[in-house]
Amino acid sequence: MNNVGYVYSGNSSERLNDVLTWHDEGDIRVWIHSKSTKTGREAVSVELQLIGPSTPKPSKEEEGLRLKLCSRRQLPSNASGFKATLFRTLPTGQLLDEHSEIVSRINAQIGQKKNQKIQLVEEITSKSVNLNDGYRWDTESEIRKEGSKSKDAILIAKVYEMLQSSGNRKLSARTAELLGVDVSVVHTAVQVARRNGWLTSNGAGLSGGFFTDRGHEMFLAVRGPERLERIMTQIGNDNNGNSKKTR
Repeated sequence: MNNVGYVYSGNSSERLNDVLTWHDEGDIRVWIHSKSTKTGREAVSVELQLIGPSTPKPSKEEEGLRLKLCSRRQLPSNASGFKATLFRTLPTGQLLDEHSEIVSRINAQIGQKKNQKIQLVEEITSKSVNLNDGYRWDTESEIRKEGSKSKDAILIAKVYEMLQSSGNRKLSARTAELLGVDVSVVHTAVQVARRNGWLTSNGAGLSGGFFTDRGHEMFLAVRGPERLERIMTQIGNDNNGNSKKTR
């Protein structure tokens, strides 16, 4: 039997607000978010996630973070809703090709401006993609310089730890992709986190680790939960505008 789970907001007997379910279908985990409307309920988003045979269930922390993002999504008044025909006609191959092209362009920008404070912004011609925004993280050198005072290091390390629940072995690459940074920035942040006793190590050459009490204290001290929520909301909602630091 496939794994199924759910989390929701609004628990009155009259109406639920946001409902997020996950369904494991073979090597795919399907996340479905629906929102209450005046006339009933509409699906707002569907996400497909690759998983492995031993992938654990989503952690409570991941479910909570995803639900917070759901609460900020709005259903357009003129939306036609999800229909079966949409998934049959959606040009997924074209979108994946477009994604690969965008990743290549970003990598080229990073390569040309390494060791500089850069803004990953590019105007491209596309009907479905807008790259006008991105959170401006500290560079590798800035994270190393700040060391135990680095707010970005603790935040990146937290996301790195959270993604373990997805069963993805390429934690650094997945964290970098999610946050829009170079993988070397993630490596540096994780190194700083371990050096300062915030994050444990699974052994030499092995990825992963868990936050220590000191790590949790530091995460709360820098208002990590609030900052992470704002960043993920910005990434998940619009991904347009000017890159900014949030402190």
